[in-house]
Formats: sequence, structure tokens, C-alpha cells
Amino acid sequence: MNRVHLCCIALSLLMAGSAVATYPTAQIQYSWPLRLGGELGATFVDFFGFPTSAGPFVTASAGRDGIGLNAGLKGVIQMIIPAGTASIGASGLYLWEGENSAYAGARASASFSLLTVFGGVYRRVSGDRDDDWMFSIGTGVGMP
Repeated sequence: MNRVHLCCIALSLLMAGSAVATYPTAQIQYSWPLRLGGELGATFVDFFGFPTSAGPFVTASAGRDGIGLNAGLKGVIQMIIPAGTASIGASGLYLWEGENSAYAGARASASFSLLTVFGGVYRRVSGDRDDDWMFSIGTGVGMP
């Protein structure tokens, strides 16, 4: 093989690897029941040259009254940064305000630019809180 072939192979591998994008999630959020807090995570998307795509995501939330963990599928409309997203996934909450309790459920979100709204429904799996079912709603500002 000569240098031209090696350069072509290296360029092909570099271009193939660049189709996979990892977008960070970093937001300040206010939600019920976690209250004021934040969320960190990542979305893993493979665009193949299209402006829209979907991929798995994982995020962790922390607030004044508890913590949460979310994982699922997020659709992305990509410009330079994600211009809009929509996601649905499994979610868990652990609340330490009042009686300590854990909840499992599903959460959906939508964002445009840097503003995100989300909501979820949860069932209590442990703890002594009075409510067996819980609904969550919130908004965030930052990278979706």
C-alpha cells in the first residue's frame, strides 16, 4: 500500500467515526416533586448525514427533595447544537422529603433551543408515603 491508500483509509475511518455524536445534557430545572435542582447526562446519536435522528440517552437529576435517573430514546433535530428534542424513557425517583420513598415510572420531554418541559407518571415501589401514584412536571433551561 502506498501513502495515498493509507490516507484514504484514514480519512474514511475518521468520517465514519464523526457520524456518531454525543450531546451533553446540562440544565437548571424546577420540577415537582424534586423542586429546584439540575440534570446532567448524555444523548448518543448516529446521524448518517441526516439533520434528524434518534438515539439512546441517560440523565441523572438532583433537587432539593430527591434524586432521579432517566434512560430511554431521544429524537434530535440537529443544527450546530440540538435545535429541538423529544424523548420518552424509563425513570426512577427517590424522595427524601417527608417519608423516604422510591418510585418507578415513565417520563417524556420536549425541548426547543434551550428550554425543556417534561412530565412523568410514577408508581411507588418502596417507602411509607401515602400516595401510591405520583405525577411529575417540570421545566429546565440549558442544553437539552
